[in-house]
Amino acid sequence: MPHSDSNTQVSLLKNILIVAPLSVIGRAGTFLIYVVLANWFGAPAEMDFVYYYWGIAVFLIELLSAASAYSVLVPLLAEARAKGETEAQRCVQSIFPRYITLMPGLCCLLVAVSWALAQFFLPNAGLAPSSTITIVCGFLCFTVIASVRWMLKAILDTYQAFHLPVIVQGLRAVIVISTIYLCKPALTWFSIPLALSVGELFQVVVLFPRCCAVLNLSVRQMFKGNRHHESLLQEPTYTKQFQRQCLLMMGAALSDGLNPVVDRSMASGLGESSVSKLDYALRLCAIPETLTGVTLPVLLSHWAKISSSGSRSENAEQLQRSVWQGVVALLVLMAPFLLGFYLFRADIVAVLYGHGELSEAGQTHIAALLGIYLSGMLPRLMSRLLIRAHLARQAHRTVVTATLIRLVLNPFLNWLFMRYWGLEGVAWSTALLSFPILGYIAIAFWRGR
Repeated sequence: MPHSDSNTQVSLLKNILIVAPLSVIGRAGTFLIYVVLANWFGAPAEMDFVYYYWGIAVFLIELLSAASAYSVLVPLLAEARAKGETEAQRCVQSIFPRYITLMPGLCCLLVAVSWALAQFFLPNAGLAPSSTITIVCGFLCFTVIASVRWMLKAILDTYQAFHLPVIVQGLRAVIVISTIYLCKPALTWFSIPLALSVGELFQVVVLFPRCCAVLNLSVRQMFKGNRHHESLLQEPTYTKQFQRQCLLMMGAALSDGLNPVVDRSMASGLGESSVSKLDYALRLCAIPETLTGVTLPVLLSHWAKISSSGSRSENAEQLQRSVWQGVVALLVLMAPFLLGFYLFRADIVAVLYGHGELSEAGQTHIAALLGIYLSGMLPRLMSRLLIRAHLARQAHRTVVTATLIRLVLNPFLNWLFMRYWGLEGVAWSTALLSFPILGYIAIAFWRGR
């Protein structure tokens, strides 16, 4: 057992050292998209509309795939692989075709509901009706394609084929920025959702053949499924297990993803540019999240592998030891970085956003919002790490409960703090809630629930 534990840690470290730098480059490209938008478009009312629906699209992607299907499929497929490659093929063939069939229609329904609800907060920002419909439909396409890409990434991450997804993620930024540059004169605001959709489609086209290769399945088998293992009167076991766990994680994603939507909706009543300023500050918060987030797929894959092999007591002990090492590494590496980021936040905002349409007063306001968000960043990063540990052992109920706590408290704290601090109150609500959420998640994990 010690020899196996050592091999696992060496493999984990090797993957992190290889994947993390590549992922940072990819995430930096994503951040560069926001920098380009800030300098090319500024923060007018039309950009409030774009960012509002972009936020809804990101929320739906998290709901349908990134925080639900991806998080469920990785440990489920790892468990199937432990029984043999044939079982892994059966798992994917049971789940993937059904997901691809149901997800587009569900996206359309949710976008329609979101659009109807958004009429009470940010109807059109002065845009023509045809322009608003075009932009919303563009983000709908972006949502559908991105959801497929996350499923393909889940398969490759389970097989620890991390390299290709992070490489195409970096190339995506070049494609998106180039598309915006070429289409901006003719399409203006619509160039943004169009470019995002093109970037996601590029990733799907590249990743899908790789998934077929690692599973040793043809394209037809991936879409058609494997009827040999299925009864005509009974759904396959993996499909039912995936659906049950996915619905549970969708509840968590719904609770967690509604928070930024609620923040944007409440901030939209504070005047023009409020939504844009929140988004620009949150994009900068994505820098420390990226530095740790690039390791989360690797950690989830390795921890899922630990949980699915060997005896339960040995797995639990090995998993807790590995998670504790991750927490210590996070504290040692990120605490000094976050302190420096906080001290130089005004200069960072000026360097990144101060070369275009954004005013000096707007930059100062964004720096103030950034400082508030950074005060709760360390517990947020630790919570993200511990959530992967819960997902690896399929303890989904703890994750759902934590997100429900945030969902209930966040609107109330927003309303209370906005009365005294305006837009800064929205940021304070997010920052302060990070501490009790971390406490709950940590206690639940170390008690082995």
